[in-house]
Amino acid sequence: MDFDRELVVRAKTGDRSACETIVEQFSPMVFRLISRFFRTREDVEDLAQDVFLKVFARIDQVRPDENFPGWLARVTVNTCYDELRKTRRRKVALETYGPEMAGQLSVAPQEPDSLGKARLAVQQLDPKLRIPLLLKEVEEMSVEEIARMMGLTQTNVKVRLFRARKKLASMLGDAEEHRK
Repeated sequence: MDFDRELVVRAKTGDRSACETIVEQFSPMVFRLISRFFRTREDVEDLAQDVFLKVFARIDQVRPDENFPGWLARVTVNTCYDELRKTRRRKVALETYGPEMAGQLSVAPQEPDSLGKARLAVQQLDPKLRIPLLLKEVEEMSVEEIARMMGLTQTNVKVRLFRARKKLASMLGDAEEHRK
C-alpha cells in the first residue's frame, strides 16, 4: 500500500484533512482485520471507530519513518483482543449470575458449502491460532510482519501457524468423516 508519510506529520499538527485521508485510506484494512474477529456489522463499525480514536489520540507516538500501516494493524488487533476479553468476561458473568444465553451467542450464519465449513472452522480456532493464520493467508503478511505486529518471535508465529493448520485439517477432516 502506497502511503504518504507526510500525512502522519500533518495529522500530528491537527490537520483535519490529513486525519480524514488516513481514515479513508486505511478503513478497508481496519474493517477487514476487525471482521476476522467479529461478525456483526455494528460490532465492526464500533470497533473501527474505537481504533481510529485510539490512533489519533496516540498519533504523536508515530515516527514518520516508522511502518504506519503495521502500527495501525497492531492497534487494530490489540483493540480486538481487548474487546474479546471484555466479551469473555461478560459471558462468564452472564453464565454465573444471569440466564443462560448460549443459544443467542452465535451470530455466524450456517453455511452448507465447503467454503462455509472452512470459514466456520477458522472462526472456532483459538484467537492465538486464528489471528496469525488470517494475517498470513488472508492479509498476505510475512511471518516477520506478523511477529512484529503481535509482539511475538518469528519462531512463535511459525509454531502458531503450524498448529492452526493442523487443527483446521483435523476439524475439516472430522467434518468429512461425519458426512460419510
